[in-house]
Amino acid sequence: MKEITIVLLIAVSVVGFFVWANQKTKKTHARFKLSDVVDALEDFISPNSYHDDWDLFLRWPIDDLYLESIRERCLRVVQDCPPETATEEISKNGLEQIHSILEELRTAPKPEDVPPLKSP
Repeated sequence: MKEITIVLLIAVSVVGFFVWANQKTKKTHARFKLSDVVDALEDFISPNSYHDDWDLFLRWPIDDLYLESIRERCLRVVQDCPPETATEEISKNGLEQIHSILEELRTAPKPEDVPPLKSP
């Protein structure tokens, strides 16, 4: 009986850890800024990209509506442009679309450059 209790306690602890880590990642991702999204896209198009980082970027929503729309566009590109070979993450056309989105982000006005709206 003692062994069952120990195994159960360990299992609950492991599950609890993963739930906590998942929620922490979700909250961190929700607060992404423009520079974080640019970094995610640059990492993806680099030859040494890490597949799991891109999957995390696509997985979690972002609180900022504009950046969330960028994430959703990237998700659609990935869904609509499957890889042509097993060694690719995305088709060449899809990669070009991600490049275009990245260029759009690089040329977009930075939040600190946009004047605040004046109240009527």
